[in-house]
Order: sequence, then structure tokens, then C-alpha cells
Amino acid sequence: MYNVRKENIVQNSDLDELWDECRDKKADERAEVLYDSAVLERAHGDAGRKGNTKPPGLDEDVDLHYVCFVKSEVDGELWELDGRRRGPLKRGKLEKNEDVLSEKALDFGVRKFIKREEESGGKEMRFSLVGLGPNHDDDE
Repeated sequence: MYNVRKENIVQNSDLDELWDECRDKKADERAEVLYDSAVLERAHGDAGRKGNTKPPGLDEDVDLHYVCFVKSEVDGELWELDGRRRGPLKRGKLEKNEDVLSEKALDFGVRKFIKREEESGGKEMRFSLVGLGPNHDDDE
């Protein structure tokens, strides 16, 4: 819940309610709330049904996971969030004018991640990239 700006969350939305429910909890308690969330389960299912790939069966072994790179608004640190790890990894400090797609951030994050995956003997590299940011359409 760190570095998420409350003013960017729509009031009385499902996310707003999750924020309020998790805000004062310890990490393991927040994880449990999110794990048990019917709202997130429904959103996940809805997103999955919009794709065109058949989901794997529950008994299939799948070697895919979530990785995210985030810049802290507090101190400019680049963090790697990897679903295979026990917690976030600090990857390096970015300047105020650098975002997660700056050359420095790519060297600290995505490029280093891809190199590690290749060196570990990964047979193929499959990923998708999502960028979250402010809506600038209203600025015109």
C-alpha cells in the first residue's frame, strides 16, 4: 500500500474500499485481505475472459508469474516486485526526471531481469508490458 496516492482512487469504488480495509494492517494481514477479496477475484476473472487464450487447467504446471517495476514517489527508488520472491527488491535510485522507462531504470530493472532470465537457461521469453499513468486527454 506504500506510495499509492489516495487522491488517484475513485471514491466509493471497490479499490477505495480495499484501500480503507488494508491501510492500517500489517503486510501479512493485507495479503490475506487481498487473497480473500471477492472483488479482486471477480476483476481477475473478468480480465481473463476478455483474452483470446484458453486458460490452463487447474492441474497444469505453469511457469509464468507476475513481475512489476515501480518507482517510489517518496525517495525515487526503483523496486522490483516478483511473484516468485518473498518481498520487493530495491534495484537503484532514479532521479526526479526519470521514470521506470528511462534508460537508467531499464538498466536497473527490465534489462537486468531479461539478462538473468536468459542466463538461467530460460527456453523462451514471453511477457507483456503494462504502463500506468495519468490521463492526459483532459489537458487539451
